[in-house]
Amino acid sequence: SSLSSFSSTLVLYLIVASLMTPSTSNHLSDMCIKTKSPRFCLQVFGLNPHRRPYALTLEAVNLSLKNASATTKKIHTLLDQTNEENLKEIYNYCLRYYNNVIDILGGVEEHVLKQGFYSSVKPVGNFVLEAGQFCENKFQTTGNGRVSTLTEDNKNLRIFGSIIVAAADLLTNSTSPKK
Repeated sequence: SSLSSFSSTLVLYLIVASLMTPSTSNHLSDMCIKTKSPRFCLQVFGLNPHRRPYALTLEAVNLSLKNASATTKKIHTLLDQTNEENLKEIYNYCLRYYNNVIDILGGVEEHVLKQGFYSSVKPVGNFVLEAGQFCENKFQTTGNGRVSTLTEDNKNLRIFGSIIVAAADLLTNSTSPKK
C-alpha cells in the first residue's frame, strides 16, 4: 500500500537525516581514542565528557605538567640514592628532559593557548612524548643491561604527550570558541 511505502520512506529519511546531522560531540572520547592509551586517557580525565576542546587541551597540559613534576621529584630521590656514575649519568640526562618538559608546559597556557596559537600545541605534545622515549632509551644505551627504574613514568609521559597531541588536533580542527 502507498501508506506503508510512505512510512518506510519516512523512516529511511529520518535515519539518514539523523546520521547527517551533527550530534553534540563527545570531545573527550574523540580526543582519547587518538591517544596511545584511550583507557588511561579516560581514567585521568574522569567521566565528564562535556568539556570544550580548549578546556581539554588546557587540562591535558596541566595533567602532563603535574606528572612530569612528580617524576622529577622521583629522579632527584633516585639520584640521591645512587653512587653509580652510570646511573647518575642516566638520571641527569632524564632530569634535563623532564625539566625541559616542565618549562615548556608551564608556558603553554599563557604564551600559546591564551594567545590563540593553537597550532603550536601539537609540537609541544610531540616533545613531551619524545622526552619520555629519550629517557627510556638512555637506559638501553648507557645502562649496561640495567632495567630502567623509570619505565612506568616514561610510559606515562609518552601517553600524556599523545594526549596533548590529540587535544591539539581537536582544538585546531574545532570551530568552537576558545572557552
